[in-house]
Amino acid sequence: MRATHWATQGILMGAVVLAGCNKDAETKNEVVTETAGGSVSSSISGDSAEKRGQALVRIINAASASEGMVVRADEARMLPEVAFKKVSAYQPIDDNWVKFEVRGLAKEAYEPLETNREVLSDGHRYSMVVMRDEKAGRYDTHIFRDDISSDGTRAQLRVIHAARSVNAVDVAPKRGGPIFERVTFNSQAGFSALEPWKGTLEFRNAGGTTVLHAIEGMNLEAGKSYTVVLTTDRKGALTSFWFDDTQM
Repeated sequence: MRATHWATQGILMGAVVLAGCNKDAETKNEVVTETAGGSVSSSISGDSAEKRGQALVRIINAASASEGMVVRADEARMLPEVAFKKVSAYQPIDDNWVKFEVRGLAKEAYEPLETNREVLSDGHRYSMVVMRDEKAGRYDTHIFRDDISSDGTRAQLRVIHAARSVNAVDVAPKRGGPIFERVTFNSQAGFSALEPWKGTLEFRNAGGTTVLHAIEGMNLEAGKSYTVVLTTDRKGALTSFWFDDTQM
């Protein structure tokens, strides 16, 4: 466990990086997810999912050219269609050894452009990030486990780097030191516990000398776990989106 401290606009922010394999990752309560656009979804508690022998999986679409994208689990289960820069509600998955497949536009036969086999644990939550490899004409996927905190005193922040054009980024508040350093493509940083904070969140080149992208008006509230996804649009420019999860 590593602690990082940074200050911005006179507010001292304490960041504590949480371990990726948390024994308490199963949520005791229902989880409500809200996007920056205001859409809301809810899902059962991790305890309830474990009793049913299920894991909970959602789709994060970070692929700009993804109209008609369809994700399925083990050929029999079609997951909800998700637009670019959106996140689906959690879906219950019964099996622990799962083959996820992604295809493009609908056809009579399901011809996957990406296949990903994953081992899932009952009662745990996962996000599958879908990215687009334009040069190869296919999709890439990566699954991250979601450790949704029940700490009502601090905000939690995670960054997922899905922008293929940038090798590594530092993430920091405007005029502040880094929260995360050298976050590489196809990886995540966090969740990290922060004091509640409002301001501009910057993505800088590794080393922090140049601002590559910024999100103005971020408002990190206590008791919420925020996920920020860095990706690229159709023209290759950096863009981002975020959502938050709260145990109720």
